Amino acid sequence: MPLKTALYEIPVPSTDIHSGVRLEDTGDVVSLKFDYRVEGEPKQMTIEFHKVRAYRHRREVHNTAWHIEGAYDTLVEVNPSEWALEVRKDTSAGWKEHWSSHHYMIYLDSAGSFEFLAESWRVVVASDT
Repeated sequence: MPLKTALYEIPVPSTDIHSGVRLEDTGDVVSLKFDYRVEGEPKQMTIEFHKVRAYRHRREVHNTAWHIEGAYDTLVEVNPSEWALEVRKDTSAGWKEHWSSHHYMIYLDSAGSFEFLAESWRVVVASDT
């Protein structure tokens, strides 16, 4: 059974996200964005995934307990990952070892689970002005 290692817990419960979760794909960077408030101050959080090779999303009703456990409001790394092995197997021979990829996953209430095969990630928090 794959293990999930916690990497980052979002600063508010996903039940407090008031804008919905937006997925943006600009090429090598794929982002999850959402808005929330801290003591009445609006904030926007972006979790960026860099050098993304693949991603997938499951709406809330299509998740099993495995997708939720440990990943609820928490970015995790899944290892070992059958999905990562499948994508690597399907990759052209000259590119199989070219990228370093990690299997990241997060479950957000009312939005479902989001999974990314990417080299790295980072969080950006901005105040609305």
